[in-house]
Amino acid sequence: MLWGMGWVLLLGWISGRMMERCHLPRLVGYLIIGILLGPAVLNGLDGQLLSLAGDIRQMALMVILIKAGLTLNIKDLKQVGRPAILMCFVPALFEIISIGLLAGYFLPLNYAESFLLASVLAAVSPAVLVPRMAQMMDQGLGVDQGIPQMVLAGGTADDILIFVLFAGFMQVNQGGSFDLSQLGTIPMTVLTGVGLGIAVGWVVKRLVDRFDLQAINFFILSLATSLVMMGLEPVLEGKLPYSGVLAVLAAHLTLRQLLPDQSQKLAGSFTKVWRVAEIFLFAFLGTAVDPRLALQAGWGVLVVIILGLVGRMMGVRVSLLGTSFDPQERAFIMGSYLPKATVQASLGGLPLMAGFTCGDLILVAATVAILLTAPLGAVFIDYFGPRWLKESRRGKGLDS
Repeated sequence: MLWGMGWVLLLGWISGRMMERCHLPRLVGYLIIGILLGPAVLNGLDGQLLSLAGDIRQMALMVILIKAGLTLNIKDLKQVGRPAILMCFVPALFEIISIGLLAGYFLPLNYAESFLLASVLAAVSPAVLVPRMAQMMDQGLGVDQGIPQMVLAGGTADDILIFVLFAGFMQVNQGGSFDLSQLGTIPMTVLTGVGLGIAVGWVVKRLVDRFDLQAINFFILSLATSLVMMGLEPVLEGKLPYSGVLAVLAAHLTLRQLLPDQSQKLAGSFTKVWRVAEIFLFAFLGTAVDPRLALQAGWGVLVVIILGLVGRMMGVRVSLLGTSFDPQERAFIMGSYLPKATVQASLGGLPLMAGFTCGDLILVAATVAILLTAPLGAVFIDYFGPRWLKESRRGKGLDS
């Protein structure tokens, strides 16, 4: 297992450097290495290591969530107001409705299966979105307008809605009916996740003050509590609606407010850790992708994915109505919601495992969506962010 992890890290680093030389995002190289080393191509990784891939991806995602929470200024998010709330669910609903209603015209799916496909495809990828928005906040791009803060918050929160709707549509396809009471778990998930995060942030602050913890001890405490909060999600599954992602984000947002100076130093530490974590995140995401499935995709799959993206962009446009964003800023926000990766890798194979006749088609569509939108979305954000967003009057960073 250590042999495999070493090769993933080494080859991932080399491929990332090569992508940088080609002026492409590093994650493209990491994805390629993961696909090549994965079971679909060279099968070069131990089965025991692959069985841990999901947990490794979660830990890597946790690192950038910590960094994002320590960087995000809640005052800037409040300044955006209504659009920040709408961005958490309106774009996802538009994409789900678009695919659910139209997929049957291009693919051999009924409405129940079309909406199940929609719930798999609709989520935006926090793995692509969060690090890029955190980097833009560090660079002061669009910060005064609250753009990276809004995109980060919306892209993180809409996954909760997607998971709830996916569970509901799975139930429908198993012969049941959509239980509307499941929608009631969404506010409860937000409440428990954010509530625990705030409480943990407050407790950590008291511990730092009480024992005068130095930087390394603050780092260990932050990492340990984050692991516990993320690990609590499967423990509570089926018992209490809860989001570990929101808890980690809320805890470090709280720490940023309560311990601004220490949090800035802690954010710098996690920025360094992220350089390693991102290799594992995207490489092990690549191991879950079977490129052979993409070759099986007909034009219908591509059309459905594009229709969903158009629907999502319409949802973003509706969310931004009445705002003062200029056309380039609106276009950037719409394009930022393109990338799909982590959620599709997690959910794409479940309908097939459940024995649904549409399962193979949904897995193909999820694979194509990852290969198409993750690199394109990352390139779009990296290229147009510095060109279309205004630099903060406060300069780089978010200190205010």
